[in-house]
Amino acid sequence: MTSSPKPSRKLLAVASALSVVAGSMTMIPASFAANGNSSLPAASSAQNSNDECRHFSVSATQYQGLPGQYQLAYAPATSTLFTSFSSGRPPILTGGLGSWNVSSAPSLASVYQFPTVDFTPRGATEPSGKQIASPYGVGYDEATGYVWVTQTRNSTVSVVDPSTNQILWTSGAGDVNDPREVRIDAASGKAYVSGSGGLTVFDTTTHALVKKIAFTDAKGEEDIAMNFHVDSADGKVYVPTLSAGTLKVVNGKTLEVEKTIELHKDNADIALNPTDVTIDKSLKEIYVSSQGDRKTGANSGVTVYDLETGAYKKSIPFGKQALAITSDEARDLLYVTDYGTGNVGVIDARTGTVVSEVSTGATSGANDVLVTPDGSAYALARSTEDASPVETNYTIDPATGEYRTSSTEPKGKDNADSPITPGVMVKLNTTIETTAKSASQTSSEELVKTYTDGAKLYTTKDWTKGETLKLRGEGFKTQDGKGSVVAVKLNKGKISAKEEPKLNGKEGNSAGVWAYIQADENGNFTAELPYPTTANSNLKDDLNTGDQISIALLSGSMVENDTPRGGGALKATVTEQKAAGTTCATVETSKVAAAPSGVTTQYPAGTPLTIAKNDEPTPAPSDSAKPEPTTPAPSDSATSNEVVHEYKDGAKVYFPKTWEGEKLTFRGEGFKTKDGKGSVIAVKLNKGTISAKEEPKLEGAEANSSGVWAYIKADENGNFTATIDRPTVANSNLKEELKTGDKVAIYLLSGSLTENDNARGGMAVEYTFTTENQPKKDEAKDAPVNPSAPEPSAPAESKDQAKDQSKAPADSLKPSAQEKGNSASKTSASSSQNTSSSNGSNSSKSSKSSLANTGASGVLIASGLGALAMVAGAGILVARRRKA
Repeated sequence: MTSSPKPSRKLLAVASALSVVAGSMTMIPASFAANGNSSLPAASSAQNSNDECRHFSVSATQYQGLPGQYQLAYAPATSTLFTSFSSGRPPILTGGLGSWNVSSAPSLASVYQFPTVDFTPRGATEPSGKQIASPYGVGYDEATGYVWVTQTRNSTVSVVDPSTNQILWTSGAGDVNDPREVRIDAASGKAYVSGSGGLTVFDTTTHALVKKIAFTDAKGEEDIAMNFHVDSADGKVYVPTLSAGTLKVVNGKTLEVEKTIELHKDNADIALNPTDVTIDKSLKEIYVSSQGDRKTGANSGVTVYDLETGAYKKSIPFGKQALAITSDEARDLLYVTDYGTGNVGVIDARTGTVVSEVSTGATSGANDVLVTPDGSAYALARSTEDASPVETNYTIDPATGEYRTSSTEPKGKDNADSPITPGVMVKLNTTIETTAKSASQTSSEELVKTYTDGAKLYTTKDWTKGETLKLRGEGFKTQDGKGSVVAVKLNKGKISAKEEPKLNGKEGNSAGVWAYIQADENGNFTAELPYPTTANSNLKDDLNTGDQISIALLSGSMVENDTPRGGGALKATVTEQKAAGTTCATVETSKVAAAPSGVTTQYPAGTPLTIAKNDEPTPAPSDSAKPEPTTPAPSDSATSNEVVHEYKDGAKVYFPKTWEGEKLTFRGEGFKTKDGKGSVIAVKLNKGTISAKEEPKLEGAEANSSGVWAYIKADENGNFTATIDRPTVANSNLKEELKTGDKVAIYLLSGSLTENDNARGGMAVEYTFTTENQPKKDEAKDAPVNPSAPEPSAPAESKDQAKDQSKAPADSLKPSAQEKGNSASKTSASSSQNTSSSNGSNSSKSSKSSLANTGASGVLIASGLGALAMVAGAGILVARRRKA
């Protein structure tokens, strides 16, 4: 089980360190200690890329728990731990929900008693008695304070209000099937429930069933979704499937499976039986626990995968039936339970080493584990062999369904009285001490580049195969004295991550970025770049010894008032791995037995839960849970046939609603530098994934970034009118011509191309193409867009979906080949992008004041062609002609 989504303490705690990973989806702030000895969390899995060795000490305390404990959930506001319990096999006669105060030593505060239902034995047609509608999975909703539970034996889900002792809602027949775990994403208002058939999503406010996400195995039969992890920050849900042996990655916004990862088996002939999953964003890794073969223990343990690519990295064998897993991301620790032995493993996630194995006191049945924000871990085991029976009123009479006080319950075929024995709760504490590596274990650095503003970059010029490359920067400040944001590119972006990294959780402006770095308030940083491989990049073949990788650090366009920097910083040479002797000492797995707390758990009288009265029926699934598209009204200066995108500094760009024919003409206002000159703007299509066959040059020189479709130079008033070519097989890297439904997003980027420019970026417009009539051969090449364009097509289902669609590289469009000689075919496109202002709508000048409407010719080509055209790949910087 993974705990309910919570803020990562690691990203807050390591202000003195930075780990950057290709395709990382995040930008991690960093600072650099003045003495240069700051320690780094590891990139990838290599602890030894750090300047420290870690030493672990684990202690554990055992507390008497509840009978038949299954899962845990934590309420941080009240330091309350909820434990579900259902004793034995059906009929469930002892069960409920425990509420523990864990602000100090765990103490049982309340036990909630659930209603009873009819029990029908397997194969029978009539009920033989009663059983408790007892919980198995449990999840806490931090937004409401409600507890969600799965009632596996009844195939229902219920919502409990602990403050009123009420069951507010229970799912209907057929909503869920044998539900296992429930996780709440309070940020999006969704509750996810795993079980037979896949993942079911409910609205946490209305309780409406939002969607069923079906999972099937290799035979096309219904599969079982196991325990899972919700990444609320990035909107992803990670779910292992039992039979297929895969990991499904579900998009939390579209509620579609966006990736299926085939899980690795060390022994290919034995079942894997994956059961749980967690992640560590700082290490960029996914961890899947698997029971393997329940008789031999083969394939039991944890397998590790790259968070971005899903590529298998390594296996960590553990136990006989590894079951639940959770991550202490702040310290790069994993906790995994072994159902087969009742033990809990503590794993150093940086090295993949089991540093400790803790005996809970139970000989089997270690069911769940959870980490609280203070770093404590709690584990549950169902029962212990030597435990004395406990007498509580958590048991029902199977004939009447009435709760009664008892220390026994009838079980088995002969309904003989069996003792009710408590499970155990174990609290684990792990302390970590670090020691610095010897000088021989760390690599030396040298100054490789000094930028015009005085910023300095230090690194080594050799890049060892399979190891991270450590960069150190000094003086990377914005013009107003803050820390710069730096994009790192390899071979000018030609070596790119399989999944693009994100800048503060958002898409960057440019394709081909290997990683982002945020300098600290002093302009300093330390970062580790992962080594590019075929697994994490677009490389077709692994790099060879002696190959050179150009590394460029770019800044200026990603944050306001940043200092433009660019150009190649160095060429690193690929070298073989160093000989052994550069690693920390091997960590031995310590054996720890949980020490009895010496405290006798007091079992309070059970608190009956009542069904809340609700005169209104549970609402049916509605669109209220689905994001609605928005179409902002154009600003006052846009014509009826234009859409407008406004930037934070007030600059505006106007596009026609449709892209007709071979060219697109658009205009801009207010594109000025901070000192009042005309900005220089790079135009990219689909973030640079559609690129010109011949790269355009900036004033005759190569620029910092690949994938630029064209450059624009605004005039002294910050205005321009420009025309670009439609991408085709002839002029771009497209393999086939655009077809109906294909999308082209246009990005306008400034800030790094000229001194003191304003940073602008993001998608300005997106066009969806349709095929109608091909432009006539004698159509004017410089003709403006037809003003009588049709209205835009319906936008994507959501703004997020539109952004997702814009990520696809050109090759992924896969348009059907157009028939040769079809002269009746024409490509046009309608805009369907977010045209809202980047900072709210501001009053703007009338369009009559823009140069596009002054009678000026608009754009002068440097070669004197006099045409209103800007040709991708032509090596031409388009300049505005001054007003007459």
